[in-house]
Amino acid sequence: MSTRLPICARLGLCIAIALVTHFSAHSEEGEFYVNTYRNLGKVSPIGTRSAAMGRAGRGLADGVASLGVNPAALGAFCGTAADASLGFDWLDDGYDDTTQTTFKIGGAVNLDRWSRRAGPNQAVGALLVTQHYSGAGHTDMKRDQTGVLMSYGLHLMDDLLAGVSVALYNGKMKSEPLRDDAGAIIWQNYDRKFIGGDFKLGGLYRFSDDTTLGGTLGYMTGSLKERAAYSANAGSGSLERYSIGIGAAHQYTDDTLLLGDLWYERTKSDVPGILNERNKSWGLSVGVEQQVLPDLMALRGGLYYEKNSYSGGNAIATFVDGNSFSKGRWGITAGVGVKLYSFGLGYSLDVNSGGDVKNILDVSSEW
Repeated sequence: MSTRLPICARLGLCIAIALVTHFSAHSEEGEFYVNTYRNLGKVSPIGTRSAAMGRAGRGLADGVASLGVNPAALGAFCGTAADASLGFDWLDDGYDDTTQTTFKIGGAVNLDRWSRRAGPNQAVGALLVTQHYSGAGHTDMKRDQTGVLMSYGLHLMDDLLAGVSVALYNGKMKSEPLRDDAGAIIWQNYDRKFIGGDFKLGGLYRFSDDTTLGGTLGYMTGSLKERAAYSANAGSGSLERYSIGIGAAHQYTDDTLLLGDLWYERTKSDVPGILNERNKSWGLSVGVEQQVLPDLMALRGGLYYEKNSYSGGNAIATFVDGNSFSKGRWGITAGVGVKLYSFGLGYSLDVNSGGDVKNILDVSSEW
């Protein structure tokens, strides 16, 4: 299987390299992060800020707290940070109750702190992410996934940040046949393995001292192997995903920050003769952060709406042929961030109309 990037992704990468080459000698190191949000972002554990604010954050220039959301934000990071977070979710997929546990550990470092070279502010970050998903009742489905995310951010110009991230991951999924309440099989068991890589370009522009605009372009590619799918049929195929997102952040008062995001994503998986799936989704998010104790405690909240449209076909199991659905969900999020000396503690809660409940507890240190 060819893993060459499509023309648009290669063009974007070339543009990013050209911008770095052109501006790195002319850009001045500035206080993009502090001047924009007046220190609100200092109460920002890495794993919880965006999650607690309606899942918005592509326009948020908060340095390491945006690791994994928009790599350009690292261009505003001026220190060293370490972080660990644990997420525990209750998920309702319509026919079975499941749980998912996610663990992340990583951090970031400002490169200029470790060199004597004068130049634009730049930083690198990394995250190790593991997920375990288990079903109950009808399917007893299990999924394990491990990935490594590496990001680089650069302060290109006085009002412009840019960044890039690369993620590599592998995983497996396995289930028993799905049965209805009478015991009849309505979906055969499957046994999948998948590997892949995720590439993302990000940018952040400071529109004014109180407002930033951001955007991301993403491309994911990988391989998928069905080892015992649909009555023991097997085969190999591909995974592919394109994504685009824009966002804005606005400092409303000295203690209040507002966020908004809009995104679109398209995913497809294909195993010739066995599986052909397509999924399109888009979402809108808004969030707010209020400092209740300056530089010590911040409360956060948000709302979001997401719409998913799925279509799938299966050449073996006729009950899958032509299967499609479209559904929308709205959700509400809340959270708190506490800063004590160089340590941060954060919690976020996400509840949506589909019955999902997601929790993240995050501990970080920055120096």
